[in-house]
Amino acid sequence: MKKVLIHPLNLLTNNLFTLGILGKPHALNGYLYLNHDIFFRQFDLTGLNVFIDGKSYEIQDFKKHLKDRYLIKFKGLNSISDIEVFRNQNIYITSDQITSYVSENLPWPGFFVESKLNNQYFVKDFFYADKLIYLTLKDTEEIVVPYNTNFFSYENEELQLINFDLA
Repeated sequence: MKKVLIHPLNLLTNNLFTLGILGKPHALNGYLYLNHDIFFRQFDLTGLNVFIDGKSYEIQDFKKHLKDRYLIKFKGLNSISDIEVFRNQNIYITSDQITSYVSENLPWPGFFVESKLNNQYFVKDFFYADKLIYLTLKDTEEIVVPYNTNFFSYENEELQLINFDLA
């Protein structure tokens, strides 16, 4: 199995998780390019509260631009001079938003990096390969498990490993 993209640990202090990185401003109306995690590309992020350098901002508009490029505009920031300072800055979301972004009955796996599943398996990281998501778990040794409902369930705000065929 070829690993295409390995994500660094996303858990930061104060329950903040890296959503992506902001790119250069686009046009003059306060839009920026956003290079964000693949999982979130299926969602409209309009209205989402995010954090940049410890300050909270609301995404006023989110839209796809060209192939696999995305633009965001923050509420109250309407010119290139308002947003040019955000270029190359990380953008974060909080763990409180975990239930807002669920795909195929599972939330974004980055919320669980550095946590324990089933009181046994440590979630080391996750990665994307062939349009699928995999979690790397560690017990006595590392194992890679497809992140889908054949192996995991999410109920009562808790992720559980439910199929131990690969563990």
